[in-house]
Amino acid sequence: MKHKEIIITAILLFAMQVGLQFLGGAFHSEFGGHPDEAAHYVTGLMFRDYLTQLPFISPIRYAEIYYVHYPKVAIGHWPPFFYMVQAAWGLLFPPSRVSMILLMALMTTLLALTVHLTIRKKFGNPLAIGSALLLLTLPMVRQYSQMVMAEMLIALLGFWAVTCLSRFLDTEKWEWIGGFTLFATLAILTKGNGLALALVPPLALVLGRRPHLLARRHFWYPAVIVPMICAPWYLLTLRMAKDGMMSESFSLDFTKAAIPFFCRELVMITGIGLSLLTGVGFVKQIILPCRKRGVGGESACCCALILGVWIFQSLTPASLESRHLVMAVPALLVFLAAGIHSVAEWLPLRGLSHEKQVLMLMAITAVVFAVERFELPEKAWHGFGEPARRIVSDENFQKSVVLISSDERGEGMFVSELAMMEDRPGHILLRSSKMLASSGWSGNPYNLTYATPKEVMAYLDGIPVGIVVIDESVPRLPWYEHHHLLRRTIEQVYKAQWEFLDDYPLTRNGQRIEHAIKVYRLKGHENRQPKRVCVELSKKIGGKICADNGPPSF
Repeated sequence: MKHKEIIITAILLFAMQVGLQFLGGAFHSEFGGHPDEAAHYVTGLMFRDYLTQLPFISPIRYAEIYYVHYPKVAIGHWPPFFYMVQAAWGLLFPPSRVSMILLMALMTTLLALTVHLTIRKKFGNPLAIGSALLLLTLPMVRQYSQMVMAEMLIALLGFWAVTCLSRFLDTEKWEWIGGFTLFATLAILTKGNGLALALVPPLALVLGRRPHLLARRHFWYPAVIVPMICAPWYLLTLRMAKDGMMSESFSLDFTKAAIPFFCRELVMITGIGLSLLTGVGFVKQIILPCRKRGVGGESACCCALILGVWIFQSLTPASLESRHLVMAVPALLVFLAAGIHSVAEWLPLRGLSHEKQVLMLMAITAVVFAVERFELPEKAWHGFGEPARRIVSDENFQKSVVLISSDERGEGMFVSELAMMEDRPGHILLRSSKMLASSGWSGNPYNLTYATPKEVMAYLDGIPVGIVVIDESVPRLPWYEHHHLLRRTIEQVYKAQWEFLDDYPLTRNGQRIEHAIKVYRLKGHENRQPKRVCVELSKKIGGKICADNGPPSF
């Protein structure tokens, strides 16, 4: 395929991806599509700000102070590479919402283009184009390509890694094992799910019947180099990573639930109809060759990737979410293309060429997919931008400590909106879920820090917190007890000490709620500016971090 054709294909895929994001509302929605989205954005913003400001303090100290200002920094819970990519992009373009969504479009386009080039080489251009377009329209890809999340980057790096490994199995050239080492390292430093790539080489070797490669010295490069680079990070942040899991170690109960869950979700990525064709491709590319000879390098590695991801996610007690399978999506599409190609060969239509049979079967497949799985997921989370804009623009609030009280998504949306709008570091923000209660990253165990309105008011007055933003759409659930205690403190018990400023509508996942966000100001707080604000961190992380509430500088 000529370079010009590749460029044209990439441009068309990028245009389609941006169009899908626009239709889904990604360029207008705040960062509430997933509870982790705001944390990813703020952490990437912090990396970018450190590079542009180059303060004379250590990165760790910078991150601690940044957390006091924008308490959604998540470095440690996740590795740094995704944030390094965001920072590099933010140096070239403004770190705005539109810019970050375009970065996600670029990653998704590169993944679709890689799938296109992989399938075109083996099954021809029509199937390659159809597979790339299908990838862009898969519900899982549509959902996570509209958010600032690490899923698309790890899928891209993982598929690049297995593509290099497949070339190594077929050519035995050390350059390709070097490529696998590089991309596997970057995937693992993007997200813990990348560790599933450790299972790919042994599985691919068994499927490909290439035991002689064990005697090749360069086959063992990844086993030495990848741990040397990645292990220090994971050992350093092990406590934080465990805090975000359902269980701190292997759990048989989790595995019993995970095996059928991830089996079902693998099928539902493309739907039952297309999964049947994927099964045909699997039989043609894996089962039949295994009976006679070794499997080809590409098929062996794609199968090993699917199996590796499924095994890893079934054993690692992170969470039962379909997004953990995103790294397997490109490999599934390779087997789907093989299935369509094989069925077209078996069709008893003598009057049609094989290419026309493929096109006819692709059309039928598109209809089946459209009926069963195609959807236009809308990302519609709005509301916190307006109160954040007022706080940033009002000179009376420039040094006010701001407390936001909502659920995890709402607090993240407000923090990210304020960080995006102001000159950083600006306001000191506090999250009620962290200040008025204590819990792990996953929300458990949950305990109130203050039990009565009097204790809550003493805390607010002691800082003092000048502005409180309350999301009144938060439901009455046990793990939001601190939120409703704060509401009662400000709106009822100590109402005379707080001035109501305004209310704003909030849209949650497409549902508009009028008067949901209310903003209050503590009377007289402007005459008592705090010199220093300290924040207690989780005991698993340890320590207390403080920041001055003076001019915006580190």
